[in-house]
Amino acid sequence: MKRREKAVLIWLTICLMTFSFVMPAAAAEISKDKYTYSISKKSGEVKETLTFNDLGDVYKDVTITSILVPEKAVLNYTAKVDTSVVVFGYSLVNGVLVSSPVPWTINGKKELVNALPANTTGTVTFDYGVPYYELFILDEATGDRASYFFKIDTSAAIGDQPDAWAKIEVDEAISAGLIPAELQNNYKKLITRADFAKIIIRLLEVEKSQTIDEILAEKQVVLSDNPFTDTKVKEVVAAYLMGIVKGKGNGKFDPSGSITRQEAAVMLTNTAKVLGYKVPADASAFADNSIIASWAKPSVDFVSMHDVMKGIGNNKFSPKGTYTRQQAYITIMRLDIVLK
Repeated sequence: MKRREKAVLIWLTICLMTFSFVMPAAAAEISKDKYTYSISKKSGEVKETLTFNDLGDVYKDVTITSILVPEKAVLNYTAKVDTSVVVFGYSLVNGVLVSSPVPWTINGKKELVNALPANTTGTVTFDYGVPYYELFILDEATGDRASYFFKIDTSAAIGDQPDAWAKIEVDEAISAGLIPAELQNNYKKLITRADFAKIIIRLLEVEKSQTIDEILAEKQVVLSDNPFTDTKVKEVVAAYLMGIVKGKGNGKFDPSGSITRQEAAVMLTNTAKVLGYKVPADASAFADNSIIASWAKPSVDFVSMHDVMKGIGNNKFSPKGTYTRQQAYITIMRLDIVLK
């Protein structure tokens, strides 16, 4: 299948239809040290012979090997050098697959962009209701390119989903780029301390439109100052050095341990402080206020006043109650809204 037309589309989009572009005759496979990509979930591969209407030109009986993915799988792409890149969705029209570009989510915003500078990460959620997607990458300097196809696996199980009451807000958090691809599963599982640190750091990156490395450099903080002996997870160390999370004592962080609701409230409030948000709040009036720890009470007041975290019913906050992934994703999304 010819890729000239896609390369031309990418270039024309980048140049706002101002310049023409001629593909080099000796274009080859782009070197994989210039980019990385990953898929949140996949279930195998399938080889098929298909017919494409590719930007007006029809290509019959093209043999394609596609990676099988469930609907709402997330594609993550990181440019290690400046690359032109586009994701196409293919709808089926009278037995022919017709292409159209779909937007990337970059720093929490959806954009129909085709040029990603070095060290930029973009995500695409396969939720456009089409059966096939394609990631197409072009090295502008050499004309080298790469192409990956993905087919929605309609036989994939739908069991790993958030509860009905949580699904809308969880989906919104994912679409906003707040949830790393590897955490978009096991929604009813208790969230670990390390994983909560990861979504906190992702929120900081989205809010500041910077990478965590840039944020730390701005604050003159270095990751080599890791105080923990039981974890080297970058996000954990970064969150600690910025005063968002604390350890358990004796050089331990307990990355696999779960968190309580009052601990989550403190971490969320500390995140708001790091982002310059003023956090004084009216005193909450939960029926179980007396069992909220004194060190957590101001944070519980803040998250409850702004509806970032709510009670569990009967006017109770349940400070020592458990905290699941879906609850964490909902509250990180609500905090993002408050901080806008």
